Amino acid sequence: MAEAISVRETVDHFLNSLDSDKAKAERPSVEQFMEWVGADRQMSDLTGDEISKYVEQETTAEQDELLVEPLRALLAYSSRLAFTTENLVPFLHLSGDAGGARGGAGAEDELGGAAYHMTREGLENLERELEELKGQRPEIAEKLHAAMADKDFRENAPLDAARDEQAHLESRIRDTEDRLRHAVIIDTAAKGGLANVGSVVRLLNLASDAEQTFTLVSPNEVDPSNGRISIQSPVGVAVSNRGVGDEVEVNAPAGPMRYRVLEVIG
Repeated sequence: MAEAISVRETVDHFLNSLDSDKAKAERPSVEQFMEWVGADRQMSDLTGDEISKYVEQETTAEQDELLVEPLRALLAYSSRLAFTTENLVPFLHLSGDAGGARGGAGAEDELGGAAYHMTREGLENLERELEELKGQRPEIAEKLHAAMADKDFRENAPLDAARDEQAHLESRIRDTEDRLRHAVIIDTAAKGGLANVGSVVRLLNLASDAEQTFTLVSPNEVDPSNGRISIQSPVGVAVSNRGVGDEVEVNAPAGPMRYRVLEVIG
């Protein structure tokens, strides 16, 4: 099921995921598309026929590269984050594999193996984190300005500290932006009943006959106290892309442990 998000919100979402230069270059093309389809419409309401009609009516041979490539990137992004009900990229009628895969191996291949699978909640948290990090820039700039008022840069501990703080902040911002740029939401349909990020999984320990239930999440969403474990943990790796009835082996510190998948929700 696609997320409820407007075309305008999707365009903002997409442009915010890009570095400033690329966002500036792609903004005119994606905003032209937004005005054509209607900014307040739900992204999930867009159809393949509309995409084909837009390309046919609004582009020429000379404009194709300038207009269609940003639109392809927008639609591929929307598909990976399940903002659309289906992958609309093929309706651009581009040659070759134009991308836009929805979750799973398709998105992994499209992003060169760098896909960052996460839940919608995790995506929202990551966006808030990025906003908060960027909000710290003015404060650090003030510290730098104050420290640079001391002209003796050779022994200026406050200046060194401010520069270190700025470098650390910018590193965190780049890392967060990169994760957002490669984010992939695997919706329920794309999972096909198999466990992946966002799935609630119930397991049976075949040795002790005990059951355990947890939710698979991305590494930055881990919360053991609420049963949220990383898809990259030993258990997460073992059950990933496995379904009800499958038996898996978990490489635990105490030795291999075997489980049976009893239920996968979501």
